[in-house]
Amino acid sequence: MPRPISPSPRTRGQGQGEGSAGWKVAAVLLLGLILTGCMPRVPKQALERRATIAVAYVVDPEHLGEPETAPDSLKTALRQELDTHNLEVVEVPLEAIKGERLTEGRMLALRSAKPDAAFYLLVQLRVQFFSQLDGRYRWEVGTSLTAARADGRVATDAFEAPVVLMYDHEQGPEAITAAAFDTANRLGTLMDGLMVGYSPGAAPKPHAARAPSKPNAVYFVMVDRFADGDRSNDGDSDERDPSAFHGGDLKGVLQHLDWLERLGVDTLWLSPVFTMRTAKWFGHGAFHGYWTWDLRSVEPRFGDLATLKLLSSELHRRGMKLVLDLVLNHVGPDAPLLATHPEWFHKKGGVTDWNDPEQLVTHDVHGLPDLAQEKPEVRAYLLDGARRWLRAG
Repeated sequence: MPRPISPSPRTRGQGQGEGSAGWKVAAVLLLGLILTGCMPRVPKQALERRATIAVAYVVDPEHLGEPETAPDSLKTALRQELDTHNLEVVEVPLEAIKGERLTEGRMLALRSAKPDAAFYLLVQLRVQFFSQLDGRYRWEVGTSLTAARADGRVATDAFEAPVVLMYDHEQGPEAITAAAFDTANRLGTLMDGLMVGYSPGAAPKPHAARAPSKPNAVYFVMVDRFADGDRSNDGDSDERDPSAFHGGDLKGVLQHLDWLERLGVDTLWLSPVFTMRTAKWFGHGAFHGYWTWDLRSVEPRFGDLATLKLLSSELHRRGMKLVLDLVLNHVGPDAPLLATHPEWFHKKGGVTDWNDPEQLVTHDVHGLPDLAQEKPEVRAYLLDGARRWLRAG
């Protein structure tokens, strides 16, 4: 059975240097990928008579430390959204739930703090710095909204919002503020679904079961390590060598679509499948595909354009989606592009200081030739490569 592979987490500081390198290694092209929440799309809901909703805010630390409350900007945005549903916010202080670490315990503490409320809302956030690029600072705001009615019905929505800030001094609170509008919109949709059929004074049912929903799962496939469907393109593959190619290919992925569908997957994300360096480099294997040489053609070890098109059509026939992973920051070692267009590269050497924003943008990551994306001809080359796959279907 094929093995799932998960991307590594991202951190800031020296670890963020590695995270920035990870970002520079791959930029993902989403081909027709639309992720939707599990809440039903229903008309806007508003109560005839005003009711109370007890709300608690928790911003959990990224690593060690005590949780904090959310900035007033987010509280204002959510209060305004809840007001359109004719709900009056009663904020429960963080101290009332601070001793709890899990969502279930926090919700019980929230109910205990305000037992007479008609609705309850727990807003949990975790913020982390992601990368710095071209004078902008990218953050990720992870948010979990858990809403409940007094009768026990519960609705949840968990999501991550990417945020770009302008200045280095802006931190987590500013990132939460930047995501407040989107968070309020998500809350509105959540409450619309929760409020359908609401009856004031209904008896509480703390353990009411929720209807099962179809999962929206993204499965990442490291193509070479997944399944070998065509032995004729294996070349010098050697499964005994952890750094060598092992023979996985697009036909192998095709042969496992039924298994992936039964698993509950609806989106398949492939590691780069484009023409690449295949020889080891200073002892490191090339099987991962992120040492791209030409993102306009399919790597022969993995198959050909016809096979990739077939994979796409078979996924769509099943109602599934495809994500192609394009490397846009650099090229692989000894790529032909280095000889044909040497002026397309920064040539400033490797990153030596991961806290230097200029180095993170223009220097090589682990020796990989860094593309000068600010040049119009480089940008045009990369956009043409991306659009080629959209046109190919």
